[in-house]
Amino acid sequence: MDREQQLKAFYQGNLSKEEAEDFLQWYHSKEGEAYMSSKLKEQWDQQDPVMEEYSSWDREVLFKKISTKKEGSNQSSSDQSIKLKTGKHWGFSIAASLAILFTVSILGYQYMLDHQTSPIETQAMITKSNPAGQKSKIILPDGSKVYLNAESTIRYRKEFKTNRQVELEGEAFFEVFSDKEHPFSVRSKGLVTKALGTAFNIQAYKDSPLTEVALTHGKVSVEEIGGAKSGELIPGEAIISEGTDSDFRKEKIDVEKVLYWKEGILHFDEDTFEEVVRTLERWYNVKITVEGRYDKGFLCSGTFDKNEYLDNVLNILSHSSGFEYQINKRQINMKFNP
Repeated sequence: MDREQQLKAFYQGNLSKEEAEDFLQWYHSKEGEAYMSSKLKEQWDQQDPVMEEYSSWDREVLFKKISTKKEGSNQSSSDQSIKLKTGKHWGFSIAASLAILFTVSILGYQYMLDHQTSPIETQAMITKSNPAGQKSKIILPDGSKVYLNAESTIRYRKEFKTNRQVELEGEAFFEVFSDKEHPFSVRSKGLVTKALGTAFNIQAYKDSPLTEVALTHGKVSVEEIGGAKSGELIPGEAIISEGTDSDFRKEKIDVEKVLYWKEGILHFDEDTFEEVVRTLERWYNVKITVEGRYDKGFLCSGTFDKNEYLDNVLNILSHSSGFEYQINKRQINMKFNP
């Protein structure tokens, strides 16, 4: 946000502690003083429309906030507020500038006191979720990007810039902003992925036995939560875990295929029929019931056009898998004939 927006957000109490500290540091700098002086002069000389919003603030209320929290400022604050509202000559600008500086300084100090986080508040989490059939792009407070797949959720603390920990359920692709002083980590169904500045994909759905961390750029380390197994990845590699002591393996992967979902391309690579059904339910936000017996060892492979219609996907799968299907709004019935 620009400085005008930041000033307004500060006054309204909408800045985080870190943002407020940054604002106050700028405000007391030579650059900040010069900026406010120029804006004040515009207000007095031209009644600039942008500054009309600031001039409409009730400064009596503002100064009252100070007087109720700091002793000895009631009378002088009231006098200064009248000057700010009625003065039309640039001669008043110095007094006005000092008054605003005094106001922002004291309110800034009280703002910090009022917004100190308790141990419980420190643990407060922000949650971003997608239902089935929806994907989204999320910008984290540090500038990192998250592409969140359908039926997926991420959680992170409000103090994310200094505590870059993310919890993931489902699938997401991360483009991590580099910050060596604050490592970036993702917890996902038994695994912790750590990175500085890199890009990687994690698939960790609750209803799937597999958790996969695939690296596209940079370098990451992956380790079991509370376990002894760990490994590092280079681009084109993935660590796959099934949550068992014997299955924590590294494999080569096709990065392009791993990221097909970001482009709206549905892709199966020797997936079981159960995995195909779960993917279709997430992808199209439908409920699928399956009747009859089918070969449990049957594996499905195939790539569909971008944003392919569900009817077309089912039509192709039905021919290769041997089932009939009916679509009733969001209810799909698949039936295998004896």
